[in-house]
Amino acid sequence: MCEWNEGRSPHLEMSVELKLKQSNSKIKVVSAGFSQADKVNPLRKAFLLGLGVSAAEIDAHYSTIFNEKHAQADLILVAELPMKAKLLKQWPELAGRVMTVKGFIKGMNPFNEDISEEEARMEDAGGKDIDKKLKLYVEHERLAEQVAKRLIELEAANLLFS
Repeated sequence: MCEWNEGRSPHLEMSVELKLKQSNSKIKVVSAGFSQADKVNPLRKAFLLGLGVSAAEIDAHYSTIFNEKHAQADLILVAELPMKAKLLKQWPELAGRVMTVKGFIKGMNPFNEDISEEEARMEDAGGKDIDKKLKLYVEHERLAEQVAKRLIELEAANLLFS
């Protein structure tokens, strides 16, 4: 989950989903935002195509506002620590199921996440020049790989958060 559901969160959704499918995982991944925005931008689309995400999947993505459907998830990963606080303020019943992407890949869980705002920050590529965007896409992809790896490990050990 991120602010607009047009960059970081759909990137992780599509990339993690691809990696999970390749591992025959049964885990379902969806993304959302606090606000609605546009479709995935052309530069990120080209990046995702290069990873093996299909054009049809990328084109089918529409920015989605977090709702009751998303609130049913076993685990909700957010791009930044302030987003965790904002989401829990709006949806207090999600306590114990929300954490940051970086906290998750560090091996924490929703009950013991202890991470600084700076450590947890997953920088947004919006408004950056092309070179900076591409560097951030590479970083987002590195995070997606780690998220997928951890999800696969948790699934294999039957240690999901529900």
